[in-house]
Amino acid sequence: MVEIIPKPEPVRKLPPWQNIIFYFSIGLILLVIVAYFVVDIYLDKAETKLEERKKELAQTGTAEEIALERELINYEKKIQKFSTLIDQHLFSSKTFEFIEKNTHPEAWFSRLTLDPKKGEVNLSGDTESFVTLHQQVRILRASPSVKTLNLAGIAIGKEGRITFVISLILDPGLFKFNE
Repeated sequence: MVEIIPKPEPVRKLPPWQNIIFYFSIGLILLVIVAYFVVDIYLDKAETKLEERKKELAQTGTAEEIALERELINYEKKIQKFSTLIDQHLFSSKTFEFIEKNTHPEAWFSRLTLDPKKGEVNLSGDTESFVTLHQQVRILRASPSVKTLNLAGIAIGKEGRITFVISLILDPGLFKFNE
């Protein structure tokens, strides 16, 4: 027999154990998500406390450590003051090195006047000939430390030697301390 009005199919019910497992799984997933956020919050708080403790430990120390730290600070200040002084100090003795490097073998300097603050050097000397004097002037002009050179006085001295006075203005960096 054929029925014209179809009857709805009976609704199948899931077994109760499947419903229990489904709801238990959803609850477990929600519990894990909540636990993750709770642990993250506690971890942040613990890190903050750890940083605070480290700062407290760094600020406090034994009396010996504090005394050593003060002593180190005093030494640091002294070194800074010394560095400032050495930077401002002019080493006049470097003029002798300059003259030694830039003197012609046949020229003799008998007098030296120096003002290191201005970089002025006056050299009085003598030589055998005008050629040697010319070579000496060229040697000095070739030096990068010489800003200006003035051949002030030339005369023929005793025994036919040429006497001269050379005025130089040297680079102030020549007199500074360099390692």
